[in-house]
Order: sequence, then C-alpha cells, then structure tokens
Amino acid sequence: MSGVTKDTIQKILLLALAAMTVSMVFISIFNYNDNIEKNDYLDNEKILVREELMDIIKNYDHLGKLQVVDHSILKSERRKAKELLRKIEQSDLDYESIIKYRKQLLTLRKTNRQLHRKFDGSL
Repeated sequence: MSGVTKDTIQKILLLALAAMTVSMVFISIFNYNDNIEKNDYLDNEKILVREELMDIIKNYDHLGKLQVVDHSILKSERRKAKELLRKIEQSDLDYESIIKYRKQLLTLRKTNRQLHRKFDGSL
C-alpha cells in the first residue's frame, strides 16, 4: 500500500470514529432528557394518587361520624386506603407499579362512592 492510501484509510476511520462519538453523545443527551421526563411524570402521578387517597381517607372519616354507618366496613376500607398510601410513599414507582396502584385506587374510589350512596340514602 502506498502512503496516500494508508493516509486516506486513516482519515476515513477517524471520521467514522468521530461520527460514532458524536452520535453516542447525542443519544446519551436524549436518553438523559427522556429519563428526566419519565421521572417527572412518575413523581406527578405519585402526588396525584397520594392526594386522591388522602381524600378517600377523609371521606371515610366523615362517613364514620354518621350514626347510621356500618363502622366495620368503613374501618376495613380505610385500612385498605391507608395501606395503599403507605406502599406508595415507601416505594420508588415505575410504570408497572403506578398502573397497579391506579387500579387499586379505582377499586377504592368505587367502593367509596358506593358507601356514600348507601349511607346518604339512609339519612
């Protein structure tokens, strides 16, 4: 091989290496930004679920003050809500766990509404 050919091959390899390095930097930056967005989303979801659970617990406390209420049902449902709240506060959320907690929250919300209808109708 002549000196010109080796020099050309080295330049091509150097350009390819530089292009790969630049592309890896861009991929890292995009990945970092994507992770920040995902973490922000999960943090916001955690806050929303926590606030809704606190509202449900307050609703159970309000229903507990009524005389016509079956306190064993309220106690059981309040315990479930507090347990879910404890799990959420102690865990690092990912997409699968937030979906699981959202499903449990929907069940608690549905039960809360049913209890409100039942006890509001008996007043």
